[in-house]
Amino acid sequence: MKLFSAVFAAIVVFAVVEGSTAAFVQAQTATTTAKPTQTITQIVESNKNFTVLAKLLNKASVQPNVTLAEVLNGSGNYTLFAPDDAAFAKVNTSSLAELQNNTTALSTVMKYHVVPTTLLSSAFTGSGTVTTLNGLPLAYSVSGTTIEVGNATVTKANVNATNGVIHVIDSVLEPPATGVATASPTASGGFLGLPGFEAVYAVAGLLAVAYLLMRRRN
Repeated sequence: MKLFSAVFAAIVVFAVVEGSTAAFVQAQTATTTAKPTQTITQIVESNKNFTVLAKLLNKASVQPNVTLAEVLNGSGNYTLFAPDDAAFAKVNTSSLAELQNNTTALSTVMKYHVVPTTLLSSAFTGSGTVTTLNGLPLAYSVSGTTIEVGNATVTKANVNATNGVIHVIDSVLEPPATGVATASPTASGGFLGLPGFEAVYAVAGLLAVAYLLMRRRN
């Protein structure tokens, strides 16, 4: 009788443990396999730390009458390197306002924060470059668990969206004037304290002058 009781007790304990383990595994599986429900744009616009970014995505144009926010709200696969409000706070207020009034420069800068494919943090190893939405090269380097892209450091990686992924960064990315922008968070100087902005404005200015000269000749 005692032997039967001991065996019965062991069976009960095993059943409870097995059931708990199964429930834990199911809960973990549900957590890791949960699918995102928001697009990149929806995540940005619903996050109080991205107020400036949300505004600029809605002002930057990918093509006439199509904003970058609309593109990142649609289908496809994208990676957004997302400067938070603290990153934009590093930029002089008046200079940032000036940038917003130059649609050509703004679009160039904002498209430089987007890669037209989904790149999780695991895709970045060693060092290399990725091509952004406007065709410009963006350098990256990895040291331990730290990922640097251009002049910025990733502070939060792999925020999954239905149409890609967001990596939060601590600085506004600088489009390169020529060649490849090196991954260095200590770069300084130039327009807005960012060399790439100065180059963008210079090119935009030259194009405007050339256009005016052509109109005068005609």
